Amino acid sequence: MEIKFIDVLITVIFLILLAAPGFIFAKLKMLPEKAAETVSVIVLYCCQSVLVITSFQGKAFDPQIGLNMLWVALIALCVHFIMFAILKLVFIGKSADDKVRVMKFASVFSNCGFMGFPFLQSLFSHNVELLSEIMIYGAVIIAVFNLLTWTFGVYIMTGDKKQVSFKKIALNPVIISLIIGFILFVALPCPIVDLAADGSTLDSIFTKLMQSMNYLADMVTPCSMIVIGIRLANVNLKQLFLDKRAYISAFFKLIVMSLVAILAVAFLPVDVTVKYAIFFLLSMPSATNTAMFAVKFGGDGDFASVCVLLSTTLSVITIPLLYMVISGVFGINIG
Repeated sequence: MEIKFIDVLITVIFLILLAAPGFIFAKLKMLPEKAAETVSVIVLYCCQSVLVITSFQGKAFDPQIGLNMLWVALIALCVHFIMFAILKLVFIGKSADDKVRVMKFASVFSNCGFMGFPFLQSLFSHNVELLSEIMIYGAVIIAVFNLLTWTFGVYIMTGDKKQVSFKKIALNPVIISLIIGFILFVALPCPIVDLAADGSTLDSIFTKLMQSMNYLADMVTPCSMIVIGIRLANVNLKQLFLDKRAYISAFFKLIVMSLVAILAVAFLPVDVTVKYAIFFLLSMPSATNTAMFAVKFGGDGDFASVCVLLSTTLSVITIPLLYMVISGVFGINIG
């Protein structure tokens, strides 16, 4: 199966279009004031956590997949640390500025959970086997993301190491879900739905269990984009497209980090599915956590929302174009 430029472009466009209901209802004042925060909590603490667990239930454990998971974690960490170093040099001596802190956070942390997972599901929906594998690697990247946001991310936003909470890392729902999903993946000889004999009562129970979990997991895509639509409706469009600092942040996130991700995987002897997972998830626009962390830690929440939404808008152009780089220039394709 070869992924074409037009496939990536259409996937991004139609994913962004899912934000329309949130935007429209927010503009019509049909939603409560904290609708975005409420839906975000449901997605983050419930739907996304369930999605991480179900990601491991697409196929039986394979030692090669276990090795690839280690590669994914290592590469994702390296790409983030390279970006940390680049941003430290670019913004040297300016870390005390609230807007600079937001810019640094928005420039390095991708919307891999709220937009990345839905993107992968849509792009690879016609190849269940490939989707099952790449979603496992996506779960690893999201775990790395959560680990880094609650450590380096908190420090970037506050400048205070005392604000870093290892308890919040340990109790993070995505981290817990990853552990549960991986244990089931390794311990069980096959996916849960295949454990019992066909037609048995236990088979019916397992089937209904996974069906219910999949309902929750499938909510990540529409709900995540609805949240983005609501936030877009509450931002001044003039501010969105005229803020120079937001464009600088978008440049580092969408262009620089994507190129770092491409170079990080281009010459490594790893499976192409690993390369695709790294590229696509780390090339996503700025994380929605940018705005949440800015508000939580006393930063500039309005500017953070502008950075997130501008990068999300521009990603319609950058993701397909940079896919041309990784596929055309470096020849990374799934054959």
